[in-house]
Amino acid sequence: MVEHSVEAGFRSMSGESQTDEMNPLNRLASLSDPSVYVGRQPIYDLGREIQAYELLYRRSCADSVAHIQDGDRASAEVMLRAFLDIGLPQISAARPVFINFPSTLLAADPIIPAERCVIEVLEDVPVDRGSIECLQNLKDHGYRIALDDFEYSDDKRPLLKLADYVKIDLRALSPADLERHLALLKECGPVVVAEKVESEEEFRRCKAFGCTLFQGYYLRKPEVLSGKRIPASQFTVLSLIAELGEVDNSVSSVAGIINRDATLTYGLLRLANSALYGSRAEIRSTSHAVSLLGIDRVFRWATLLMLAGQNDCPRGYLEFALQRARMSELLAAHYQTVPKEAYLVGLLSSLDSVCGCPLKELVTPLPLDARIKDALLSEGGALGAVLKSVLAYEACQMEFTSRHHVRLDEMQRAFWEAANYAESMLAGLRSA
Repeated sequence: MVEHSVEAGFRSMSGESQTDEMNPLNRLASLSDPSVYVGRQPIYDLGREIQAYELLYRRSCADSVAHIQDGDRASAEVMLRAFLDIGLPQISAARPVFINFPSTLLAADPIIPAERCVIEVLEDVPVDRGSIECLQNLKDHGYRIALDDFEYSDDKRPLLKLADYVKIDLRALSPADLERHLALLKECGPVVVAEKVESEEEFRRCKAFGCTLFQGYYLRKPEVLSGKRIPASQFTVLSLIAELGEVDNSVSSVAGIINRDATLTYGLLRLANSALYGSRAEIRSTSHAVSLLGIDRVFRWATLLMLAGQNDCPRGYLEFALQRARMSELLAAHYQTVPKEAYLVGLLSSLDSVCGCPLKELVTPLPLDARIKDALLSEGGALGAVLKSVLAYEACQMEFTSRHHVRLDEMQRAFWEAANYAESMLAGLRSA
C-alpha cells in the first residue's frame, strides 16, 4: 500500500519545508478524535431471538445513556453513523433498525433504505394534519412506523392507523393499565413491543398479555459501536444544498461542488457503495456517482450533513487536496488518461492523512473503477503514473518527472495553475 503525506504537498519549489506552525500535519494533530459512536439495543421475539435493533445516540464509548440537547441533530447523526461512518452491515447485517424521529425530521425522506429502517415516532410528535401527511408519505415509500412510549388516547387513533409497531414503556404503566392498553391495541393490529423489561416476571407477564416483541436491560443492555468520521466542510455542504435546491441544477453542477472537497467526495462514494447493494457498477468520477445515486438521494445526504453540524476541515488540508486534484487533472493528457478520473485520484489520495486511517482501509470498500483503486493503492497504470508524477514534484524529485517526458516548465505551470485554482475555489466557498 502507498501512503501519501500531506506534509509533502506543502514543500515549496525550492525544496524547503514550511515552518511547524504552517505544517498541516501539526494542524491536523490538534483536531479532536474523529471517532463516532452509536448505541445498539436488540429487540427480541417470543423465543428470545433478535428481530431488530434500536439505534441510540451516543457521544462516546463510555456513554450508557444518551445526552441529547438537539433531537434533530442527534437523529441526523445516528443515521449518518449507521449508514456511512460505521455502516449498516456492521451494525445490523440483515435485521431492520429502529431510529428515533422528532417531528421536524418526519418531512425528510430517510437516507436508509425502507427495507432496513423503521421510523420510530417520538411521543411528543403532535397528532395534526402535517404529521399525518408526513407519516403517510413515509408509508407510501415503504417505511414502517413505530410509535414510541405510546399511551392510548382517542386523539391518537390516526397515528395507530399508520403504525406497524407500538412501543409500550412498562415503567410508565401499572399492570392494570398495561392490560387495558394491550386490549385496546389488539383491535388496531400493530405489533406491540414491550420496552424496559427488567425481570423474568415482567417478560412472562407481557407475553401473557399479548406482547410479541421485547426490549429491556433484563434481556440485553445497549452496546456501543464505533467508527471513523471524516469531517466535511460546512461551506461546501451549504453550497451543495443551495445548488441542489435550484430547479435547473444538473449532474455536472452538483458534481462540480462536491469535487471541491476531498472528504465530501469520499462521503459520496461511501453513500454510493451503501445505496447500490448488489450493483456491479464501478464508479469512474464524481458525476458518475451523482448519476447513479440521483439528485434526490444526494440532497437527502447533504441535508443530513448540515443537520449533523459536521466540523469544518482545516483550510490548509482543503487547499492541498484541491491543488493535488487539479494538478493531476492538468497532467492527465501527458499520460493519455481521462482528466476527471485523474482529478478524482488526486482528490482522494490524501484522505489517509486527514482521517488517521490507512488509505487501503478507506478505498477498498468503495465502488471505484479498478483502475482508480490501483492508482490510489499501488500507483499502478496510467492514472497511477499521473499521481506518482504529482507526488514526485511535491517532494521536489524533479528527476522522476523528466523520466516521464513531462518538461519541468510544464510541471511548474500545472503546479501554479493548480495552486491558483485551489485558492480561488476556497475563496468562492468562503463567500458562499
